[in-house]
Amino acid sequence: MKSSPRWLFPVVLIALAAAGYYAWQRSKDGAPPQGIASGNGRIEAVEIDISTKAPGRIKEILVGEGDFVKAGEVLARMDTTQLEAQQRQAG
Repeated sequence: MKSSPRWLFPVVLIALAAAGYYAWQRSKDGAPPQGIASGNGRIEAVEIDISTKAPGRIKEILVGEGDFVKAGEVLARMDTTQLEAQQRQAG
């Protein structure tokens, strides 16, 4: 079995480091990746609290955090099983 020259490993290591540095330099062209926005400034969010007329549990949430919604749009559905049971009991 023939051993490789002692200089081969450092040369390969330097070549790999140079290739990695070159790829890193090429990848940072100043523009963010597609789908990512970049800029300076300040973002101010408006927080709006919502409530229901009757207490209960949420059965289904129809929108996600950050989604744009319009006035009157249904955001969630309540679990009405307890309310229906109370109505049957009262009636």
